[in-house]
Amino acid sequence: MNRRQYAKVAALLASLFATPSRALAASHGGSDEDGPRPGRVTRLRIGTPQTATLREKNRIARLSGSPAASLDPPDDENNYWAEAIEQDDGFYYRVGSTTIPISEREFRRVVDNPSLYYFSTALQLHVRIERAREGGIASILA
Repeated sequence: MNRRQYAKVAALLASLFATPSRALAASHGGSDEDGPRPGRVTRLRIGTPQTATLREKNRIARLSGSPAASLDPPDDENNYWAEAIEQDDGFYYRVGSTTIPISEREFRRVVDNPSLYYFSTALQLHVRIERAREGGIASILA
């Protein structure tokens, strides 16, 4: 994502949250010499295969800057927002306040296919997040 696209996305998000866009731009301003930048965060709408086409249409609409064609399915146990994070020191997957380390392969696969079904990477990460929330071993499927 280049700087022009970032500015458009920041302005869109600012309008959604009634925040002045200059405040968002000021918080992320600076030159390339500021030091290491935070990793790339990819927001994902995780869901069931039945909602896959709707989620994909809404994702494409969000990336193009136009309003979503229809509402996303309501948040529940199987439909929720997640973040796949790529940093210099590794890859992470976050749902709510729970973050687990993942491999690069898992990162690529969950970004490419965020649907929950048997043997999918999204389902494996879903189970690991649930175990981490319960205090169990999060890397059992890694």
